[in-house]
Amino acid sequence: MAQSLSPPTLAGVLLRHDMMPDRTGWTVYDALESRPVRLGGIILAGLGFEEDDSLVRLLNGQELAIQREARRRVLAVVPQGPCPAPTPRVREAAYARA
Repeated sequence: MAQSLSPPTLAGVLLRHDMMPDRTGWTVYDALESRPVRLGGIILAGLGFEEDDSLVRLLNGQELAIQREARRRVLAVVPQGPCPAPTPRVREAAYARA
């Protein structure tokens, strides 16, 4: 079984893309979906080490930028300050599901 070479986390965040050796070079691998990455319908396999490493870094950088932007947008619309206390019916419904 092939073993990935990149560290699994960066500051506690699972990196989506990694690189794995294949029969003809290196493959860019999607660690969350457990399959090779396709770009424009082409599997990114059989690449040189430096080329593969560069693509993995680029894709992970884009993924982290997307996550940061999504987090920023969500936090921009979330009300600031303490949460209001739940009403009795909300509390009862939460207990009923548990």
